[in-house]
Amino acid sequence: MRLPCSQKGVALITALLIVALATVISVELSTRLQLDIRRTSNIIASDQALLYMMEAEHWSRRILRDDRLDNTHDSLDEDWAMEIPPLPVEGGSIQGKLSDLQACFNLNSLYQNNPSNDTLAQDRFRRLMQQLDSPPNTDLSQAIIDWIDNEPNTITGIPDGAEDSYYLNLEWPYRSANQAIKSISELRLIRGFEDDEVFQQIQNWTCAFGAAAPINVNTAPIEVLESLANGISTTQAASIVTNRQDTPYQTTNDFVTTNNLSTIITNTNGLSISSEYFLLETEANIGQARTLMYSIIHRENNGDTQVIARSQGAY
Repeated sequence: MRLPCSQKGVALITALLIVALATVISVELSTRLQLDIRRTSNIIASDQALLYMMEAEHWSRRILRDDRLDNTHDSLDEDWAMEIPPLPVEGGSIQGKLSDLQACFNLNSLYQNNPSNDTLAQDRFRRLMQQLDSPPNTDLSQAIIDWIDNEPNTITGIPDGAEDSYYLNLEWPYRSANQAIKSISELRLIRGFEDDEVFQQIQNWTCAFGAAAPINVNTAPIEVLESLANGISTTQAASIVTNRQDTPYQTTNDFVTTNNLSTIITNTNGLSISSEYFLLETEANIGQARTLMYSIIHRENNGDTQVIARSQGAY
């Protein structure tokens, strides 16, 4: 039986439509399969990178423990301070760097609920900000103190503070933390530091971790050394860095007397020649995955260590 010509055309179009639909479905399935394979590969690589970084933590803790057993001071000529080039591992590479968190100014030291220590830390912070050309006639320490303390109101007569009454009136409102700062990036939420230029100026010389630990004069950079007391010049701070390279200071009294600072630094509270808190920055490149992890390691006087904070992507 012969089909009419019109029916032959319909059959041909139907066949072509079926082929087209099958092709589209096939391409879609193939694309999804490739995406699933890539996604699974990335997940496996990320998990592998995390395991490598966890092992880097164990290695760093062991280095810090052995260092404490060898001596009682911490300086930049020790094994823990040596940056190691990327190490090859299965599927990629890993590298890490330990740095002394007590080499920078800990923002949480601004509020210790101890008037004497608080005043000393605040004076040092103000000097640090002055060196970094902070906004004139502004005491940025007050806003940080208000962010940390659990008082509902700013200090009377202090115009630069900021509590909930300030933050809740912003375009995108939020509340003050009323607890210790967990990360230096948290500064961006605090009044006076919303300006990226101000944040960029200070982030290299400050840090944030729970304890109000003293500044290590064996590892502190020139900018932090200048902030320790009025009268320490850039030249003198540079000389301190040079002097400690060959002979790290064994006591804070050595630091003061060796550098003729006895008339300048009359209070050595908040200073130290050793450290308890370290930051491990680890980068793992496995396959197509690049993972960054920041770990804060606390080391006790007997050498015992533990990771007290960990974050990925940013510190």
